[in-house]
Amino acid sequence: MSTFAIDNLAECDLDAALAIDLSSFAPSELGGSPSSARAVRETSLREEFARSWSTLRAARGHDGTVVGYSLFWQVVDEVHLLNVAVALPARRNGVGLALMNDLLRYARDHAIVRILLEARVGNVAAIALYERLGFKRFNVRPRYYADFEDACEMSLDL
Repeated sequence: MSTFAIDNLAECDLDAALAIDLSSFAPSELGGSPSSARAVRETSLREEFARSWSTLRAARGHDGTVVGYSLFWQVVDEVHLLNVAVALPARRNGVGLALMNDLLRYARDHAIVRILLEARVGNVAAIALYERLGFKRFNVRPRYYADFEDACEMSLDL
């Protein structure tokens, strides 16, 4: 398994995060049509940089290139994980695990008592990773996503 530097995603990394998103998610998941997905997602990410409760973290390769990122909100003593995305060429190399371990460190350092997330029921790899880290399934949200796929709600009590 490779090692990655994890630090804050900066606004100058926005193009890299957008490229990861556009290669990882369908336009409907990003809030737009195929022709507008980039603009919609760029606006959304810029809004996240401005939110005091939002944290964006980057996984960087040896050359400093963003190979993945996470986005989460801290709401009092809970964290809501909104996104973990990894560049296609970097997948299956531990980037997602590194980002999740970074999130767990953040949670411990900030006295977080619970982490919540939703995952597509069809995203077997992500659900397996979350379960390996101790997350438990507690609900299914029918037709949660724009394409009507169900969401598996998961939590980790710390």
